[in-house]
Amino acid sequence: MSDFDKPITALTPQRHRRAVARLVNEERAERGLAPLRYTSSLRVSARTWAVVMVRDSRFSHGSWSARVLRFPFILAGRPRGRDVGENLAWATGGLTTPREIVKDWMASPGHRANILRAKWQYGAVWSSPDAPLPGKQGDGVTVVHHFGGKR
Repeated sequence: MSDFDKPITALTPQRHRRAVARLVNEERAERGLAPLRYTSSLRVSARTWAVVMVRDSRFSHGSWSARVLRFPFILAGRPRGRDVGENLAWATGGLTTPREIVKDWMASPGHRANILRAKWQYGAVWSSPDAPLPGKQGDGVTVVHHFGGKR
């Protein structure tokens, strides 16, 4: 069984993140799009938001317009300008596999549009082995995928 089909309880968070990123890039490649290149500046913002959601037991994009202004990726791109996007997921048990996470994103028009947006050049995934709901933490995962591109 590949990492694509293992639940978060059978993987390290790093392996989970890598598998999600690979599956996203496979979806892009199938449609002739360039793979997303990893950048640590998007990893920082993805990790931060995953930690906040789990800590505060909430699952949302929050105040997106205010959050974006503090993204290291955005700050590093000034004054030329950069854009960012975000996909979120959480699951428990067998639904925590990287394949299930990406399959659910691809089944959602908004998430799918983010994955397949040609302007995105960069990406970073953060998987937290915890769920944003009390009592679901034991076998849960919260996943944040940040996308970035130049204007």
